[in-house]
Amino acid sequence: MKFPEIFIATPDSKEYLVLIRDALGSQVKITLASSLQETRQYYRQQSVVLGRPDYVSSLLEKEQPIKWVQSTWAGVAPLIKIPNRAYTLTCAKGVFNSQMSEYVIGHILSFELKIQERIRSQKENKWKPVSSGQMSGKTAGIMGTGSIGSALATALSQLGVEVLGFNSSGKQNLPFKKVYSNDLVNEFLANSDYLIGVLPDLSTTTDLINASTLKELKETAFFINVGRGNLVDEAALTASLRSKELAGAVLDVTKKEPLPVDSELWAAPNLTLTAHTAAESRPRDIVNLFLRNLERFIEGESLEGVVDFDKGY
Repeated sequence: MKFPEIFIATPDSKEYLVLIRDALGSQVKITLASSLQETRQYYRQQSVVLGRPDYVSSLLEKEQPIKWVQSTWAGVAPLIKIPNRAYTLTCAKGVFNSQMSEYVIGHILSFELKIQERIRSQKENKWKPVSSGQMSGKTAGIMGTGSIGSALATALSQLGVEVLGFNSSGKQNLPFKKVYSNDLVNEFLANSDYLIGVLPDLSTTTDLINASTLKELKETAFFINVGRGNLVDEAALTASLRSKELAGAVLDVTKKEPLPVDSELWAAPNLTLTAHTAAESRPRDIVNLFLRNLERFIEGESLEGVVDFDKGY
């Protein structure tokens, strides 16, 4: 099998190189870049690029002989914003399902078991018996019904949680009990004990969680956003938490990252910030996907995780 030259643009590019060499041997020519500056400096007309969307987008600002880009991220917004679409883009679809499921379930359990409250009592030397809540019998509303949303739905269902979905079309699919469309968002929110955001960064998803929609949630509801920061009106979320109109929230993503030191989110009550760590692009996982797609690319077959530029995902 004749391999095309590969350009890798990601901070841990050397680790990617080792993994690919272990699988393919030394016959494939690979060039590395570990920063945005190196990406611009070392790219030499390779047709296959594996890398971070924010690095790779700098190459596509002008015409290049790139035929295929494998993103190391699930989100590809920096590439969608580039007018150049004369190539095939694949995202890291299916790679983050387990990580995301563990993250979401872990935070829901912490919320129900009142872990933070118990820690505070311990630090204050207070013996304060508090009854725990329970996941089983509750309802989770998942905003986004793609691979990650579906994996979350499956995992939560196995713990006795009823799962509702939300997407732009309202198209029904398992394992969601019911999927709501945009025009039924208020009903979707009102039925959710746990609201989980896994939507992509699109103009249609920006500030869907705002002062108006937050009022549709129960005061006992718990919100987790692991999708993209554009989903949330952060001032409205802070106000909702301060007024106790929402029981708690976890944000893995924010509109500006790193979060500015003067952001009001830092001091918002019952809010946990986790600095975009819910699902990390682990080289071994990404390389396994890349190698499957590389074989398909060479054979002229359809690739896994192809992005629709018009939809943005």
